Amino acid sequence: MPLEGDEPAAHAPQAISSLIGETIGDGKRWARAEIAYYKAVAGERAGDAGIGAGLAIGAALLAQAALIAGLVGLVLTLTPRLGAGLATLLVVFVVLAIAAILGFLALVRFRRIRAPLSKGKP
Repeated sequence: MPLEGDEPAAHAPQAISSLIGETIGDGKRWARAEIAYYKAVAGERAGDAGIGAGLAIGAALLAQAALIAGLVGLVLTLTPRLGAGLATLLVVFVVLAIAAILGFLALVRFRRIRAPLSKGKP
């Protein structure tokens, strides 16, 4: 015998299916909102990354210009003592030696990327 205020058992499956349908709808809306949020965050961060990359390229270009100016100044400083040809040759040789060392160190690091993993090292 049903208590006063209780719904009959015939209505229970309909109420449960309605609740399940609402829960699924809520889940879909929540998932869409999360996707929209992360798309907005990704868009903002991509914009920041693009600006950062542009600024880094600008800084690299200015640093390269300063290095070139410094090397020209070094050649001009050495010219009275060594002559223009020898001063230029000396500066170019030293700079190429430094570039070769840095290139070799970079090559060693890149080879480490391709090396097989050993048991003790990650």
